[in-house]
Amino acid sequence: MRDFVVFLVTVASLPFVAPTPILTVFELSVKIIEITKSLLETVVSLNEFADTVDPTNKKVKFLFSSLDSIAVQTGEINEKIHQANETVNIITRTAQNLPDDIRFELKLNEIHMKQIYLNIYYRDMEKYVRDADEFENSTLINFADGAVSNMSNSVAFLIESIHQQVISQDFLYLFSESFDPTMNNYFCIEGQSAAQILHNFMNEMLVLNVKSYTVICAAYMIKNLYKSGNFSKEIEDTSEQFQKRINTLMLAVKPYMAKTSTELWRCDPYHHEKERTYIEITNFLHGIILNQMNLDPRRECRDGCDTFTYTEKYNCQDEWCKEEITCPKVMNCRYIDSSMEVCRSSNIFTTNRRYDYIEFSNGNRFGEKNNCSSKTIHLETYQNWLIYGCSYCYCLCEEGPKFFSDRYINMRLVQSNVTDNKVVTGLRFVRHYKVIHLQVQEGRLLPYGQIDVDSVRWVPLEDYSVLDKTYRDGKDYYTFKWDQRHLDLADIMAEEGSVVTGVAFKKVDTRLHLQVQTTPFNFITGKLTNKLSSLRDDPGIALKHRFNSQLQLDRVDVPTRSRSPSNQFTTNKLVEFTNTGYEKDAGQTTVPFFDAQPLESAIPVPLCYRCRHVAATGPAPVMLAPLAWTGAERRGTAERNDVEKNMAYQWCLV
Repeated sequence: MRDFVVFLVTVASLPFVAPTPILTVFELSVKIIEITKSLLETVVSLNEFADTVDPTNKKVKFLFSSLDSIAVQTGEINEKIHQANETVNIITRTAQNLPDDIRFELKLNEIHMKQIYLNIYYRDMEKYVRDADEFENSTLINFADGAVSNMSNSVAFLIESIHQQVISQDFLYLFSESFDPTMNNYFCIEGQSAAQILHNFMNEMLVLNVKSYTVICAAYMIKNLYKSGNFSKEIEDTSEQFQKRINTLMLAVKPYMAKTSTELWRCDPYHHEKERTYIEITNFLHGIILNQMNLDPRRECRDGCDTFTYTEKYNCQDEWCKEEITCPKVMNCRYIDSSMEVCRSSNIFTTNRRYDYIEFSNGNRFGEKNNCSSKTIHLETYQNWLIYGCSYCYCLCEEGPKFFSDRYINMRLVQSNVTDNKVVTGLRFVRHYKVIHLQVQEGRLLPYGQIDVDSVRWVPLEDYSVLDKTYRDGKDYYTFKWDQRHLDLADIMAEEGSVVTGVAFKKVDTRLHLQVQTTPFNFITGKLTNKLSSLRDDPGIALKHRFNSQLQLDRVDVPTRSRSPSNQFTTNKLVEFTNTGYEKDAGQTTVPFFDAQPLESAIPVPLCYRCRHVAATGPAPVMLAPLAWTGAERRGTAERNDVEKNMAYQWCLV
């Protein structure tokens, strides 16, 4: 979609309520270490059983009790990894939603099928260790033999096959590039940033490796139990292969994690709905038809239309002029034709248009010709004093009073409840009493950058009107005018170790500029340092050359008429609010529109590190997804040297 003021945040889409917090990188690492340790301890203990009276029965109870406990731990990891995605794993969703050519090249269907087989093995193992007494020994032995056989459908073969495929540079490059929002709409379906999706895929691979490792170890221990051999060496080799796969996976993914975007924004909706998916500035700039006689204070028609670059309406005596709603400022007039048929809009107060369309005798037409909502009026050049021809000019009108036009932007600070340790987790544009507000969503910050999902809510809007004289133009709200209608598109960088706790617009010369309030926080405890909150601007805001390049919106159509998505964004430019093209829309609509879709992550996250104001032929805000926490998380985990020494892949995760 084109010509939209869109605010990009790590936000996208569906509301999410999780029963328990998702796993952090550190917690996932610890869980994997615990499972690995439990499996190895079970192997050692199993081999230490003496051949005393009825040793097999004791070994059976010990083995299946231990494996059941390990299965519960693995199940908890699996549940927490998947709960944010409504129990549907990332491989399944990717296989379903990516374009066919990319899916085929990635061989995702093949990976998905192998994952299904591995999960079947794992579920069978859970069933056998939980209800071992109900199954024949031969059933358990057959399961174990199948899991560790040399066949292509064994657990060892399946997990190694998947591993070799996903660590290849071709796969990782194409996989990460597939989530580029300028390339396709999969990004829109997920409601997460590209980095989040890659991170989730990595977690999926970790869990799959843990499951496979657990099944293989369980199979060898079952074979040991029923006197098929000791298998200590095989289990040792399995453990080494497991750790090698994990390390290799992390090292392969890490470079792509570093460069994959953590930004997230809303994509174009399938159907537009005013005030829900978009908000427009109304009755600000309109194309208007006025006769030369009504533009010249001398009541003469000597000068051509193009001489009237900034004037007002005079001498309204003819019927057409009297019926036109007063226009205080008239600009940029031009001559089109000597004769025209004008379809006047039925009611400018409800349609926000002066005309539906205009047809000229030379064959040109302004606007889309549909059924005329009122009546068609014929206008043509006439002679004045038998000397000069008085032509009808097509001009631009800056419309009038406050009650007539919605062209106001809130400039008052909008913030989360910092005293209650809440941070901004989402943004959206909302119109309230004719004023467009950038509303924030807040949530309570928890340790390790997590958000208490039960605390997430949209902060109520400040209840005021531009008609209230206690609120002032330029201080409390910004009014778009002919000579002040620009919005800066800028990067705003917050210092590392801070999160966003508020937003505000401010006036810089005649431009509107976004500010971000940031607050330092402790990553380990999740506590905000309220006293150190500060408003931040783009550091180049005072440099005149920084925003001297303007985003071109010449002769554009009404944005909601576009059927093609536009995910192209820009920064360090100005966007000028202007009228639509005469040929396409008769200049009756102000563009760009504001994207009113809520910008929030599928998993509530804090905005952190930076907020960018960018644009898809219009402006937009950007919020960063959870992977933006990685720098702070690395410092937090550095204090846990014992974990890092035990598992080489811990540092790779961050």
